[in-house]
Amino acid sequence: MRLTRFMREEAERKPAPAAQGHNICGVLVHARPGRAAEAAAALSALPGVEVHQRSDDGRLVITVEDTDGIPAALTLAGLPQTSGVASTALIYHHCVTDDLSEEMPS
Repeated sequence: MRLTRFMREEAERKPAPAAQGHNICGVLVHARPGRAAEAAAALSALPGVEVHQRSDDGRLVITVEDTDGIPAALTLAGLPQTSGVASTALIYHHCVTDDLSEEMPS
């Protein structure tokens, strides 16, 4: 994917800035038939990823968070290439930031 390559190139080009916020993303993952256990293990091994639920039909509920030097967006972009994963859908996103530049004036 063009976006994934761009994000990786950007991450490699310069060091990640000091964390000024925190992202947490809820993701629904569909595993390939018969490969849910493989997908769960591969996802659990990724930095910032936690598997919370796994159904008998191959659906997994995971969270993805920023880690040192790896933004959640970069991890999200790589999820579809993870072993055993058929598809992913972002179902929740929450970001807390110290950057007040986006605050609405009162």
